[in-house]
Amino acid sequence: MEFSRLQASDIFAIERQPSQPRVLGAEPGDIDIDTAEVIAAQPAAWAARRGDQLIAVFGIGEHHPGRHGVAWAILGAALGTSHLAVTRKVREVVWTCGLNRLELIARAAHTPFHLRENRADMRWAMDAKRITPECRWAAMLGFRPAHVMHGYGPDCETHMLFEWFGGQCNG
Repeated sequence: MEFSRLQASDIFAIERQPSQPRVLGAEPGDIDIDTAEVIAAQPAAWAARRGDQLIAVFGIGEHHPGRHGVAWAILGAALGTSHLAVTRKVREVVWTCGLNRLELIARAAHTPFHLRENRADMRWAMDAKRITPECRWAAMLGFRPAHVMHGYGPDCETHMLFEWFGGQCNG
C-alpha cells in the first residue's frame, strides 16, 4: 500500500463505499474541479492506493489555518484488508497535524426524543450495541464525542460532532 499527496482528480476517481453516498457532505456532482483543487491543496490531504487502485482519500480542511480544522475521509469500496493501515495513517496525520483543534462529523445512531437532554443522547449513540461504524472509527482515531446533532445535513439524519485537541488548547 502506498500513501501519496491527494490530487484533485482523486476526489472524482474514488469509488465510494455505499455508506458514503455524499462526498464531503455534498452530492458528488456538486463538487467542481476548483473545489477539488482547494481540498487537495490543504496541508493534510492524502490518497491511499493498493497497487493502481485508489482505496481512500482523507485530509483536514483548515478553517483557521494553523489553528483549527475539520477532518474528513472518503473510504473506497475496495478498502477491505487495508482498513487498519489506512486507520493508522489517518491517526498519524491527525496527531501530527500541529493544529490546536480538529472536528469530525460522523453519522450516528438515531436517538429517541426523550433522551435528548443532559447528553443522554450521546451516551445512547456511543453505546456498544448502537454505535455506527463511523462513530467507532472516529473514536479509534482519538476523537472524543462532543455533541449529537439531530436532523443534520440534507437528509436530516443524526450525526455526532467529535473533537480532538492538540497543541496548546486542551479543551
